[in-house]
Amino acid sequence: MSNYVLIKDYNPAYRPWIRAALRQKKFMGDRDYSAKELERMSIDMGRGGVKDELFQGYYWAFSRHKEYQPDYLSILHLAMPAVYVDGKLNQETISQLDIEARTRGERILMTVEDAAQDFYDFYENILTKPLAHELERDETRRKLIAYFEYEEIKRVPDMRTHTEEEVETGARAIAIALLQWLRTVTRKRILDDIEQTLDKHCGKAQERAKTEQAYLHKSEYVELLANRSGHDGPVTTVMTPARGHGAVKKGYADVLFPTYWVLIRNP
Repeated sequence: MSNYVLIKDYNPAYRPWIRAALRQKKFMGDRDYSAKELERMSIDMGRGGVKDELFQGYYWAFSRHKEYQPDYLSILHLAMPAVYVDGKLNQETISQLDIEARTRGERILMTVEDAAQDFYDFYENILTKPLAHELERDETRRKLIAYFEYEEIKRVPDMRTHTEEEVETGARAIAIALLQWLRTVTRKRILDDIEQTLDKHCGKAQERAKTEQAYLHKSEYVELLANRSGHDGPVTTVMTPARGHGAVKKGYADVLFPTYWVLIRNP
């Protein structure tokens, strides 16, 4: 068994508890609501001087991308404050929720294997296939640069000293090399990278963040960030893919960019 507990930031398994809390507050019933209905409810609440953090958080998240329900850990926290204790995720509470979620065929506590598959699907469906399509269509550098990270962007020829053709040719060469690398990505390689990253850096990250506010480690496929809240607040650790945030459709990264909270398993 892994020493780590992974909890996904966006997970439809949170929905029943979020909706139950909204029903309990008598803001919503059992059915699904349209964006227009929620907007009208928000306006009516504002006019009546009614303020509710859960409903406003739910409405704001839903309004950003209406095809995705606001199944965020942060919204679950508003619905169930016991999910956190002293600013940290409460493993005991979350474990109980996971037991209930599994009766519905869902899960909250994820494994490193789950994360590896999730990251692989992201690399394949958000980076590899779309980038190949862009190259086949002979798109300009403005399209291709969305797939680049900082180091790759720096290698694109400078327009101030190169012709338009040289800039386009340079960007395309970088994109072709990137696609070749992406096609070597496998679930096994990502899993190995996740396990090595957690084993070598998770504990160090949490200790370092206590004194230095933050600790960032970026490997070939994985990025690990530990951050301390405030001067002496708790340290939280998040794991994501090492690249691709910029390739996600604007406004959709919180749904489509896999983000996992990392906890060291309670003894």
